[in-house]
Amino acid sequence: MNSRLRMTVIGTLGCGGKPSGFTPSANFTGRPVECRVAPVSRVCPACSTSYSSEVSFCGHDGRITIQVQPPGEEDPRLGTQLGDFVVAARVADGAMGRVYEGRHPETRQQVAIKVLHPQVAQDPIAVERFRREFETAEEMEHPHIVRVLDFGETGNGSYFMTMEFLFGEELSQMMDREGKLNGARLVRVVSQVAQALDCAHSAGVIHRDLKPDNVFLCESDDGDVVKLLDFGSVKLQMEMGAKLTAFGTTIGTPYYMSPEQAMGKLDVDQRTDVFALAAITHQMATGAVPFKGDNVAKILMAIVQEEPPPSSQINMDLPPGFDAVIAKGLVKDKTLRYASAGQFADAIVTAFGLEGGHAQWAKTPLAETARALSVTAPHPVLVSSWPPVAKASATVAYGEGPGTGGADATVQDGGPFASNLGTAETVLADGPLVAEPIKTTSNKNLIGFVLLGVGAALLVIVAAILFFTLSR
Repeated sequence: MNSRLRMTVIGTLGCGGKPSGFTPSANFTGRPVECRVAPVSRVCPACSTSYSSEVSFCGHDGRITIQVQPPGEEDPRLGTQLGDFVVAARVADGAMGRVYEGRHPETRQQVAIKVLHPQVAQDPIAVERFRREFETAEEMEHPHIVRVLDFGETGNGSYFMTMEFLFGEELSQMMDREGKLNGARLVRVVSQVAQALDCAHSAGVIHRDLKPDNVFLCESDDGDVVKLLDFGSVKLQMEMGAKLTAFGTTIGTPYYMSPEQAMGKLDVDQRTDVFALAAITHQMATGAVPFKGDNVAKILMAIVQEEPPPSSQINMDLPPGFDAVIAKGLVKDKTLRYASAGQFADAIVTAFGLEGGHAQWAKTPLAETARALSVTAPHPVLVSSWPPVAKASATVAYGEGPGTGGADATVQDGGPFASNLGTAETVLADGPLVAEPIKTTSNKNLIGFVLLGVGAALLVIVAAILFFTLSR
């Protein structure tokens, strides 16, 4: 087995989750850890037979094997039972709590058990958020929302939550390692996140803290399988505003907060999550967050007052319509954003030139999506309802052809399309995109005003010459 073990952290523990050295199986590939960890053994609590870390049940009596603890790091919870599951091993530590592997003594089901640290359990807001996370996720059954099983008290003043055990890594860690995503992977992840958000929104639930840390990527033969985590911010911000917890963290992560959240407004809705999804999509496409700052205050100020750089300026391989989709998703006025996460994902799919909606590409194997992108020309995305600033505009006429419908797209001067105003893309019947000159009404008006000004200046000069000649 590779000595560079890859661990997984389930759900939100707080920053800096630290693996304990546990590996649930020989082919386990979970959250990457940049450290070398010695294999951890297990022991049967009944017959004391030792096993390697991959063996979860004793070969003699079938009992659940318990992780052997290093001297000085004994955890009294190991070997005890929380709810219906035996605590078998430590998985990871974080600022908010500890994650364990749990096993059912009869069904042998493997689960993750999150337990709040004792000091965190004394904070009523942290406990309420933990409870809300369970209650909200329990109400929703969706393949892309993490499944929770149980919630309760530990018996010594803390609280635990049992949930499905996930094998994979957080989106944030994948991007830290690999930078930006390729087109096929981006389309798949965005489509699956959008499906999870639309499910939550249909139940009246707004996530409010969507970020790469809360997008968990499970491994499968077909590609990433998204599991959306941590619904602890649900309703809490509506009731308590931007109240800080005892650990100095505010609800919502600055880089992905919407302008209405940054300004402390309480009227957040599904378009708040759409903004966060657009910010994450920009980062997946470029490897950089759309709004930056040296501190939280500067980041929030940028979100409220500044326009992000076009994604294509950072990654020039993006399709022509990508910038417009991100810009509409990140527009300051939420009434001008996409009305749903699904609409945003559909626009991303269209920008990459794929036919069909995001629901189709959410389940399409990654290899098939990559093949489709290799032979499909990207489409321009017409965004007529996006005016980020009130400046002079130019009407861009798109030619007739499949995928265009002869529609007009209003592009604001100085917006994210400003660097692309030299040509318009037209899809012809035989396939490829051809660049045609843009026909604008503003150019004709500008020429007319220039000629009128020149003529007026000439008349003034002639009149002045005649005046001096006659006065002599």
